[in-house]
Amino acid sequence: MSTMNSMLTKHQQRTICSQLGHVKLQLLYKASIHGFTGAAFHQRCDNRCPTVSVGYNASGYVFGGYTKQPFCQSGQYVHDDQAFLFTFSGEKLNKYPVTGPGNAVRMIANCGPYFGEALVLVNASQAVVHTNPGHYYNFNAADMHGNDLRLTECEIYEVEESTNFEKPWRTIVWESAKRKELMESIQFYKPMVDSVSQIRVLLIGAVGAGKSSFFNSINSVFRGHVTNQATAGSSSTSLTTQFRTYSLKVGREGNPLPVILCDTMGLEESTGAGLDIDDISSILRGHLPDRYQFNPSVPLQSEASSYQKSPELKDKIHCVAYIMDACKISIMPTKLQEKLDAIRRKVNLIGQ
Repeated sequence: MSTMNSMLTKHQQRTICSQLGHVKLQLLYKASIHGFTGAAFHQRCDNRCPTVSVGYNASGYVFGGYTKQPFCQSGQYVHDDQAFLFTFSGEKLNKYPVTGPGNAVRMIANCGPYFGEALVLVNASQAVVHTNPGHYYNFNAADMHGNDLRLTECEIYEVEESTNFEKPWRTIVWESAKRKELMESIQFYKPMVDSVSQIRVLLIGAVGAGKSSFFNSINSVFRGHVTNQATAGSSSTSLTTQFRTYSLKVGREGNPLPVILCDTMGLEESTGAGLDIDDISSILRGHLPDRYQFNPSVPLQSEASSYQKSPELKDKIHCVAYIMDACKISIMPTKLQEKLDAIRRKVNLIGQ
């Protein structure tokens, strides 16, 4: 069988995906390969969803529709309030939302995608289009396909969640106005619960990932000069050996920000070294006091004198931030990954 190559350009794919979230398109059916028949379409596409259906004609029009409902051959209409038709005018996508969601898509055995009564691709198992504007979708037929009803190709794509990004980093605006806006969004943040005046953010990461440096960087920005309040550096073992809670201030004599960053001992892959996973539960629930000295071999016990038995909501962790060294993710030891996974499960369980 011939290799299936998409006829949609990269720009057209990105434009369609932009209407659907962070997704990608996976080609399921190509009429020139599988056949311009309803049977071939249903064999490849039934029970698959969501989907984007695309028709092409000799006049150069690219048009089609989207539905979140799986295709079948029931002969019935199905409800879809998110369905829409579309056509490309140059690089611009013209979108026509469904006006009758109860009749958004019809499941006909001897046809391809059947959007209401407005647009049918591979109609009656032929390489033709049937259109009837106004029947649950409003559009102009000449704008949709130039009144050229002969299909040169029909493609069906399944919409899949995408884990890839076009660029490795988000687009950042390096302007003083944006910097001021971001700083003020933190400075004037107000927790939703009155009994909590400062939210506590726990920093978790491997030895040398940059937890202490992360705090120092944020602290320096708000203080207006370089600070090194938290011990930071490079070592084979964690330089942070205590549980530390750091308040942030604006300027030298400013008021505290509504955020407290909580630094921890770094994670190590070997057992009995680095932060003990069992200490995580005590930290999250607010049982560890500031400057508690970690013991990698033995987690804090409830009988210990330093154990805070009745912490209030303001003493507990409200957010967990994982600090990762992007240069080392691909070579992260398996044991360390397992520790991070175990911590994530513990955090999710306590946060429920």
